Amino acid sequence: PPKYLQAKLINLDEKIKKKIQPKPKPKPKPKPKPKKNNEKKIKHKILDEQETKSLQASKQLELENKKIVSSYSAYIIERIEANWNRPPSARRGMESKLLIRLVPTGQVISVKLLKTSGNIAFDRSAEQAVYKVGSFDKLQQLDIQTFEKNFRKLQLVFKPNDLRL
Repeated sequence: PPKYLQAKLINLDEKIKKKIQPKPKPKPKPKPKPKKNNEKKIKHKILDEQETKSLQASKQLELENKKIVSSYSAYIIERIEANWNRPPSARRGMESKLLIRLVPTGQVISVKLLKTSGNIAFDRSAEQAVYKVGSFDKLQQLDIQTFEKNFRKLQLVFKPNDLRL
């Protein structure tokens, strides 16, 4: 028996035109708003507030630390001035600079002359004033970091500015 096929008449011109026409591009899907970014901004904002608080706390701590350092410095200067016997040859404009090394107990380890005044007696009297003190007992109350940063090595300048001559 013969086999039959179903056939249709097709116009080739129409098929070619359909192939040539570009397919329309699909519309891009709208991007969802990123919620994570908003969360990051909020976290960043919170961190900024925390950083601000910590900066304020560190500034306040630094201020307190400066007050402590200045009070201990005043104590050291007061003790040295009480033991300083200026020689009669001391004159205005003389200046002697010393480097003092201390240990955490407050004891003076060494005194070194960094800048001479030009007068041996004046320089020697400044050195002797520090050695006479011997130990600054209040320095034992300081925490070790503050001591190391500010009082391990001290530079003092001796000037007889209160003299008339």
